[in-house]
Amino acid sequence: MNPPQLVLFALASGRSGTSYLADFFTKNITQCYSTHEPYFTPGNPTLFGKPIEWNTQGNDSALIPVLERKCCFIAGRQQPFYFESNHAFLKAFNSHAGALLRNPGFIHLVRNPLLVAKSEYVREQAIRQLHLPFAEYTSDTGERLFRWALTGHEALFRHYPGTLSRFQFYLLQWLEIEHRAMQLIRGNQWQNRVFFIDVDVDLKREAVLKDMVRFFDLPHQAVFNLNLRRNKTPFMGPTIITAQDKQEFRAIARDFPDNYKTLLHAEPYRHCSWYAEVSQLMAD
Repeated sequence: MNPPQLVLFALASGRSGTSYLADFFTKNITQCYSTHEPYFTPGNPTLFGKPIEWNTQGNDSALIPVLERKCCFIAGRQQPFYFESNHAFLKAFNSHAGALLRNPGFIHLVRNPLLVAKSEYVREQAIRQLHLPFAEYTSDTGERLFRWALTGHEALFRHYPGTLSRFQFYLLQWLEIEHRAMQLIRGNQWQNRVFFIDVDVDLKREAVLKDMVRFFDLPHQAVFNLNLRRNKTPFMGPTIITAQDKQEFRAIARDFPDNYKTLLHAEPYRHCSWYAEVSQLMAD
């Protein structure tokens, strides 16, 4: 009997190397159906837009059929491995992954939260300036929401009654995504199914990628192709964190709920390359 299909998802915020990792799988991993954000694949929902809202609302009657369609699509691939590097996973699928995924594995990509937030903010600005179609959708309550983000009605955002800047919104989104990642792992006792990557220092290191391949026992090409896609925002230079950005972080960090503060000071975050900088900003 063949072993069960191994279904791998990235646990990540946007702007955290998901495109790079998807290209690594496509070019180097064999016997694996690999995808990034499956916009043009019939039968495989992207999970952006409405599913994010339904997950926030707890509207399972609308959400679960979409998740079941994705699971049916995955099961129908004629490959022993499936990989999807889609940052919608923790925005829409986290509540039901334990019930719907049969043999999962996860690659947990964590990038400096300030760089993620600034990059997501700049990317949204670029999308809006270019007037890209379908960037927004209408929620069930008639609100216009950005398709690739959380709704802003999640409990963490409601903890802040004042007006947040869009940069602060993305900082809180990063924090909520990491909270969901750890809830998913711990709640399902999946610690031995997760490979962690500190994106800022390790994602592009061949030795780390080889460790990941060994961790999941993935079939692969004899020589890795590391000429991989980097999903840069058009017409924008490097992501720069300004003094104003740091001040905006401090303004919300002092009011992080205690369980979120505890999260940031625990494994795996306290060994990340950015931990000392972020901890100092939280303490200021």
